[in-house]
Amino acid sequence: MNKKLFFVILLTILGVGEEVAAQHYQKWVWFKRKQYLSIGASINAMNYFGDITPSQSFTSLDIRYTKPSISIFVQKRLKPHFTARLMFTYGRIEGDDATADPKDGNNQYRFARNLHFRNDIFELSAMGILDFIGNRGVFYQRPSKVIPYLTFGVAGFYHNPQAIAPDTDQLGNPTNAGGQWVDLQPLGTEGQGRGNGAFGTKYSRFQIAFPVGLGLRYKVSSRIDIGLEIAYRFTFTDYLDDVSGLYTDLAVFGENTPENNLARASHDKSLEGGLKRLAGVVKNENDLTRPNEWYTGLRSADRAAYLDGVGITNAYNTQFFPTYYSYGNPIHGDTNRGNRTDNDVYITTAFTFTYIMPGQVRCPEPFKKRFRRHRL
Repeated sequence: MNKKLFFVILLTILGVGEEVAAQHYQKWVWFKRKQYLSIGASINAMNYFGDITPSQSFTSLDIRYTKPSISIFVQKRLKPHFTARLMFTYGRIEGDDATADPKDGNNQYRFARNLHFRNDIFELSAMGILDFIGNRGVFYQRPSKVIPYLTFGVAGFYHNPQAIAPDTDQLGNPTNAGGQWVDLQPLGTEGQGRGNGAFGTKYSRFQIAFPVGLGLRYKVSSRIDIGLEIAYRFTFTDYLDDVSGLYTDLAVFGENTPENNLARASHDKSLEGGLKRLAGVVKNENDLTRPNEWYTGLRSADRAAYLDGVGITNAYNTQFFPTYYSYGNPIHGDTNRGNRTDNDVYITTAFTFTYIMPGQVRCPEPFKKRFRRHRL
């Protein structure tokens, strides 16, 4: 090949490559330049869906138990339509069977069940924000309009359900905690950790959730956004309210000690306060006042055999416990304390305030003449 032709081809290839590289570098510089950090906070309302709600509907909640919550977060805008967020949230959820309608045939047994709880939740989440309207410019070129967006991600949270302790258990044995808020998870209120594992292990107070939500954001100034966001936290636990499984024989909670008495009393509160609050207000009073055959109807030998079958040999084998069905209808022999088929959910409705962090980005030397210096 002619040397002059070779050098011409070589210089052409190098020139084209340099031009492609320059274009790619320019694109990368502009992409990096359009990313920015922001910090923010939100004031939230927190609610919950679970077993202690006024009715069986998945969307059932009592607005009176809406509780305040707060969040702080840091965000980084990565793409025209996408922002990454790391957020910490603290809030409380509550529920009380007293909110169920005792005159409603479907919900009167919730009222009779007479359980309640509160639960403080500490959550750390990693989320993505997908804007329906993108911004391909720098931060101060954000569209001056309402921006709808979708949020999604994963969260880890710590929770600790509590309830007010009764003075005594169903036999009048003292709990030594009457009127106090007590932690429910250590008690194993559904028999967890007792009977040689026949009732399972105690649930963990550390859990995972998947937040999914929708929001609206509006640009107030070049550095400030405000917004409204609703997010559901779908969890892997049915024990945000400490209620999930079945009523069990009260003898599984063991001998007469304050801790055992407290667990026994917290398991079934259907007699707490007596039948006075039910009299004259429920449709089927005979159902509510019929003794629970699961506890009182078994003959002594049958009951002892049952206790032996679940590994409980040193209990009140000759003592029947006076209690009543509540959540389930006794006519149908229902022993449900809760609904184990659905996990609990908590929801945040947040008013957000976001501030874009100041910073400085300079154009690289090759592009100084083409682009002005920007201060962010």
